[in-house]
Amino acid sequence: MSGRLPTPRKAIEAAGPPGQFRTLSPDADMLLRLTRAEQPAFDGVASVRVAVTIRALEGVVDGPSIIVDWGDGLELGQPIALKPVGDDVYAVVVHTNAGALSQVLFLPSKTPGQFEIEAFRVDPASEPSGAAPRLSAPRRLLRAGLRKVSPNTARWVRTGLRSLRNPRGLMTMGRSALAGFSRDPWRAAYLNAVGVAKGQTSPEFAAPALHPPPKAPDAPRVLAFYLPQYHPFPENDRWWGKGFTEWTNVSKATPQFVGHRQPHLPGELGFYDLRVPEVLRAQADLAKNAGVDAFCFYYYWFEGKRLLERPLDAFVGDPAIDLPFALCWANENWTRRWDGRESDILIGQNHSPEDDRALLDDLARYMASPRYVRVGGKPLLIVYRPDTLPSAAATVERWRRRARDIGIGELFILCTNAFGFSAYKDAGFDGLVEFPPHALTQGDITETVERLNPDFGGRVYDYSAIVEGRIAALGQRQDARIFPGVMPSWDNEARKPGFSNIFHGATPQRFHAWSSAALDCSMRLAPPDERLVFVNAWNEWGEGAYLEPDRWYGHASAQALRRAVANLAPATALLHPAVLASRDLPRAHDAVMLFHIYYPDLIDDLAARLAPLRASLDVIVTFPDQWPDETVEALARAVPGAVLAPAPNRGRDVAPFLTALEIARGRGHTLFCKAHSKKSPHRSDGAAWRDRLLDGLMSPEPARKALARFAQDPRLGLLAGEDTRVGFDHPGIMTQNADGVAYLARRLGFRYGPRTAFPAGTMFWGRVAAFQALAGLGGQNLPFDPELGQVDGTLAHAFERVMGALAESAGFRVDWDI
Repeated sequence: MSGRLPTPRKAIEAAGPPGQFRTLSPDADMLLRLTRAEQPAFDGVASVRVAVTIRALEGVVDGPSIIVDWGDGLELGQPIALKPVGDDVYAVVVHTNAGALSQVLFLPSKTPGQFEIEAFRVDPASEPSGAAPRLSAPRRLLRAGLRKVSPNTARWVRTGLRSLRNPRGLMTMGRSALAGFSRDPWRAAYLNAVGVAKGQTSPEFAAPALHPPPKAPDAPRVLAFYLPQYHPFPENDRWWGKGFTEWTNVSKATPQFVGHRQPHLPGELGFYDLRVPEVLRAQADLAKNAGVDAFCFYYYWFEGKRLLERPLDAFVGDPAIDLPFALCWANENWTRRWDGRESDILIGQNHSPEDDRALLDDLARYMASPRYVRVGGKPLLIVYRPDTLPSAAATVERWRRRARDIGIGELFILCTNAFGFSAYKDAGFDGLVEFPPHALTQGDITETVERLNPDFGGRVYDYSAIVEGRIAALGQRQDARIFPGVMPSWDNEARKPGFSNIFHGATPQRFHAWSSAALDCSMRLAPPDERLVFVNAWNEWGEGAYLEPDRWYGHASAQALRRAVANLAPATALLHPAVLASRDLPRAHDAVMLFHIYYPDLIDDLAARLAPLRASLDVIVTFPDQWPDETVEALARAVPGAVLAPAPNRGRDVAPFLTALEIARGRGHTLFCKAHSKKSPHRSDGAAWRDRLLDGLMSPEPARKALARFAQDPRLGLLAGEDTRVGFDHPGIMTQNADGVAYLARRLGFRYGPRTAFPAGTMFWGRVAAFQALAGLGGQNLPFDPELGQVDGTLAHAFERVMGALAESAGFRVDWDI
């Protein structure tokens, strides 16, 4: 008899406490193989009973079944359905075909989801053994012998015997194995592509930022390289075909190995055309909200001939755009290989002293713009490939003289480390810009990926290994004139099909860590006006290096950079006089409004909603501790008499709620209403949803009713509207939150199941005593994720889901009639 749980085998993984699992596809299965000690109990037994106690934590238990191995292997085409025999209990009696039980394959559900197995038992059934034929003497001897060898050896012997009984079996088995081997990698790639086509997004998918990040006064400036090749022009029509733009390459890229995410598809900006002014304006707004201080346009000059100049001129000439800009001379030959090598030249460079001066004369009109980036008052100019200049030092000196002669003054001239260049001082440059992925070679994993293209001739690198190496190097750097460069990702498969360099496993979290290290390095080494950090790039879609939103990650890369920039801003609000004065305000009411406001433009809306409630509620308002003085003062004027509690921008509205709940508990409040400002920019109905939630909670009549309900029922712990009630069994609710909820269950000591419900939006009325499990958490360093704009799957989202479970586990009632 066996009471062990089966072992996850295919498309299934542990998800929380022991016994909880998540299925990843409809054919997920688990295997129970009898041990040698368990086997004798089933010898000579004709029938066995399999009983499973299983309940869904997410989704439903849909058609659980088993496949039984009676010693001749698993017949995968013949699953036996388990029948419901009680609450969450399924069972079936199966009969032998003259064998002896060896193993049981369990298929939990035809629908992927999360479930908990409380019991899995396999026992001899009550039917007499004579109900089925017994094994012959030779087969009993063979079976006894197979128990003395390893399971793998026994399995191969049984497979071989089956093949001998069926002359065509061996060939069929071989063909199936080969077909499975050849199809599985492509199936994985295909299913991923289908998922993306249906709108599937990464768990790190992020909404857009709605305003620029707070910035330290002396923070480094962030410049993002900008590619202007997203519009047709005559030369490209002639060289590559009519209508060619960068999107032509991007849209045709294909994956080269399992897990290779191609093509990279643009998000809300779409396959844009840079001849459209609205595109440039939208890019500038997105860049500012991402913490980018300037675009660094590639400048294409070939002995007086300019290419791709139209977007730059439109950007500079548009008074609606206030984002600064700089220029980087892309001084390599334009070839058919897209890799900077001097072959198949379409238009080449012809360097000369005259050309050097002519170039500087052409640049002068841009450097005269008040938006042009200056370092120490000097216009910034970057050279992409100094190694291709006949004499870089001579060219730099000519530029400096010419700039003085025509009234520009002194220049701040940098070069990149592309193609191994490092001797910037000898060449007369003021500094060196890191230009990843150049000079990055660690973490080569080419031989470990499962190839889809057997002829793939490129290289694959581990992005995480690269980031670890760069963080370590930045921490040890001493040269302030080597300007840090970062890249959110890199994959130039679109430009070099089958021969690309791919930095695999790039994630917004790792990019955030790299960006933070680069900013810290610049802060540590450089004087304030020379603090520059470069990003490769804003929109290099053909090289998989971009901050613009895409369909998989959304705005996650931009949010990662934004958070790194914001982390440098000081928490000035903590010591604001209005904050300090509010700490001594007396308690006037038993109930208190706990409101977290993140968006300053909603301060007036908050004040209007609170005004009718002040006669029956005290108010504690949390807000980001990096708010500037004028915004704190506006809040204090709007909600006089409220306790003001600045909080770090972490944990969305939940971490500030924990802080506010601690304050409320310390002040002796017993009832609270939790609410917060909410825009949900990833939703078209975000503002309407906010109004609906707040109206149903904070309007005078719902508030009056809530206070009366709590007064009448001392066991009422949480009260919210029925239209906000969401159960754990709702599709998708636990898909990305199962691990977070399991972590909180272990830490806070509550139980939950498919019927557990929570108030969507984390807005509700509550009794302080019902949330005693949260006592003391306000000041603890809980593992909240970095605020990268994720729309789901963070610890804050997990907290949202456990509010009802917390109240019920404390012995209080949850009600949905407000």
